[in-house]
Amino acid sequence: MANPDAASSTDFFSKLSETKQHIIALLILFLIPFFLFTATTIGGKEFQRHDTTQWRAGAESVIDYRETYDKEPLWVNNMFGGMPAFVVSAQKQVPHLDDIKSWFSGIYPAFQYWVLFSGMYFLLVIMGFRPLVSAFGSLMMGLTTYLPIIIAAGHNTKFITLTYIPWVIAGYWLLTRRDKKLPGLLLFAVAMTLNLRAGHPQITYYFFYLLGFLWIFDTWQAIKKQELKDWGIVTGLLALGAILGLMGHAERFLALQEYAQYSLRGGSALDDSSGLTSSYAFAWSQGIKETWTLLVPNYFGGASPEYWGPKSFTSGPHYLGALSLPFILLALFRERSKVMYVFFVVGTLGMMFSWGQHFPILNEFAFDYIPYFDKFRAPETWLTLTVFCYTVVSVYGLSWFVDFVREKKSTLKKLYVPLGISAAVLVLLFVQLNSSDYTRPNEVQQIANQIAQQNQVNPNNPQVQQRAQQYVNSRMVPEREDKAKADLLRFAIILALGTGLIYLAFARKIPLSLALFGFILITGYDLLSVDKRYIPENVIVAGNVSPEKTLESQRREIDTYIQDNISENTEYPYRVFPLLDNPYSNATPSYFYPQIGGYTGAKLSIVQDVMYNGGPLDVQSQNFNPRLLDLLNVKYVTYSQGLPLPGFRPVFNGNQGVVYENQNVLPKAFFVDSVITTTDPREAFNYLKPNRLNFAQTAVVETSEDLASATDTTSSVTVTNYTGPEMTLEVSRSQPGFLVLSEIYYPAGWIAELNGEEIQIYKTNYLLRGLEIPAGDYTLELRFEPQSWSTGVTLAWISLAIQILLAGALVFMGFKNRQDGGS
Repeated sequence: MANPDAASSTDFFSKLSETKQHIIALLILFLIPFFLFTATTIGGKEFQRHDTTQWRAGAESVIDYRETYDKEPLWVNNMFGGMPAFVVSAQKQVPHLDDIKSWFSGIYPAFQYWVLFSGMYFLLVIMGFRPLVSAFGSLMMGLTTYLPIIIAAGHNTKFITLTYIPWVIAGYWLLTRRDKKLPGLLLFAVAMTLNLRAGHPQITYYFFYLLGFLWIFDTWQAIKKQELKDWGIVTGLLALGAILGLMGHAERFLALQEYAQYSLRGGSALDDSSGLTSSYAFAWSQGIKETWTLLVPNYFGGASPEYWGPKSFTSGPHYLGALSLPFILLALFRERSKVMYVFFVVGTLGMMFSWGQHFPILNEFAFDYIPYFDKFRAPETWLTLTVFCYTVVSVYGLSWFVDFVREKKSTLKKLYVPLGISAAVLVLLFVQLNSSDYTRPNEVQQIANQIAQQNQVNPNNPQVQQRAQQYVNSRMVPEREDKAKADLLRFAIILALGTGLIYLAFARKIPLSLALFGFILITGYDLLSVDKRYIPENVIVAGNVSPEKTLESQRREIDTYIQDNISENTEYPYRVFPLLDNPYSNATPSYFYPQIGGYTGAKLSIVQDVMYNGGPLDVQSQNFNPRLLDLLNVKYVTYSQGLPLPGFRPVFNGNQGVVYENQNVLPKAFFVDSVITTTDPREAFNYLKPNRLNFAQTAVVETSEDLASATDTTSSVTVTNYTGPEMTLEVSRSQPGFLVLSEIYYPAGWIAELNGEEIQIYKTNYLLRGLEIPAGDYTLELRFEPQSWSTGVTLAWISLAIQILLAGALVFMGFKNRQDGGS
């Protein structure tokens, strides 16, 4: 073995001061996002993200109201017939540190990466890891492939929520492991506030599992050390920090929590469910074998269409990096830190949760019994927790290796098992790939169905099946196999390079710091080269190409025609059913006019029941009832030639479609001649089926009260003002009657006043509003003023004030300590 002092004497990095080491490490972390996204940092360009464009289209009525009236509308009236705006877009009423990000909006996502990298680095440093080891872990976590995938897709809130996670864990670490509690309390409260305000509760929910397991571990440690009194105080401070964080987000949190029970995540009255259905929630479950993509990104083809895993489609894998494997194994076999196993257990639990429907023994139990588990979908997202936790475990492994190399009596035998298992994994993956068929489940049959449809033959015809199989074998399998084996070779090369560095550092052939720089370089290159696969060139556009310009570029002649005529002779706009545009998964038409479809992951459950899964407005259903379009104030339908719906006539032919006008459209508000009452939502829903009801004459109201209405030829109703969140009508009756509003029913916040006196709003025709009107002439006013929103704003201001006081106290104590030290 070479002289151990020889390598140490040339280890320039270890001779630097700790401050300089931190500066170099942070500089590396700063430069990588800067150069990864040069197009946005210095190139004057920005990301054109599909989901951002969809969001902008759906938020059009909110933004228009905000600009017109200089206040928040809180109600969207251009998607799904109406829904609360805080689900789509609501400006924060209480400022905080996250408002700083608007100063750097032109260099998205580099600034958010800096927040993530610096937070991860800070966490690892306060956990006791050296600067280069912490930089290694920060890169592994921050450059995981899932992040550029969601950035390119426009999942902004998910990405930004993730950037604050390390700061939340760092706040917990400071508060539970340092004598001075104020800095930890302040950081935990502020980071929790920012994380929640980022607006993706699914990510926050996942990482509460890590906080919960850390707290259980620390409680167990306190019991062993008989320090329960002190730990009780710390737990109280943790609770205070969490409460301050929730209060800091209360302006949206309370309103969204209230909304949740009425959304599809709160279940459906049709089946008495209280959350998502398991089939919906478990969509995009990670295949168990597919988990190998943490180490070999193209193991299952990467992104669709080459992807051949069990998900319906995917934009790419959760890739952690090839070097994660040996260092995780080093940690598991050699590191003796008990808290490391907490991270490993939580990461593994997240992995098993990501398997969703493929691991039902765990996930169906969790879905039925763990609180809030049934509120979220896409189980593969659990891998964000796995990647974070496994990164920390790998850092423990690398840190152990550093200590191992510095031991003068270290022996190479301690590396045999971890490195041997790494090699065995490589061999196992090679064997699996050579025995794979590289076809997706039911893929051959799907292609056979397409061939059969084109040739008008039976898809089970042997010749059709043979052609389908040949197509898959010749067109798809070779490319998938080449991609998988190329990445497996890549994995082998990186393992070999990493193993080589491990040996050279152990044998003192090179300085330890040089080996660490080597690990950082390999990991950075590894992850960056894979990341770039999932940043398509077409998502980076000139900086002046705003979502508005993108949407305007999609304007068609039919859109302009509808826009010009949508409010003709009324104080309100009619609605549109854009059959030409996949109406229930596309918000783009909402930018031009109100529609009964749209795009959001959190629809009202009553809307979900009616428009999806075989409901009476599901265009794929045999129960489709075109008369519901009359009831929903739909004046126009966009389609190609030959719309197969009675009562609609073509009124405009454009180059890209035809506009049909509904000859039987009902007005925004109208009186009915009779009322059917029921207390069973399923009975009310059944009346929406075809040929059950004449909606112009009869209303179905869900109530136990006795309601009645009669024909009144002298009655009148006129909408005099309509903004969406406010509506004013002049009504007149010679006898009591029942008024139907073609507005979506939402019980939490809508107020109706008849000549200034509040009256009840009834759930009518399953998804609309109705009101009982006495005889006489009245002014009817409706407005959306949820108490949860105003209460939340007040609580958010209180939280901000307390956090400012905590920061002030910390500054004062620091100043006082310096004065005392100086004297």
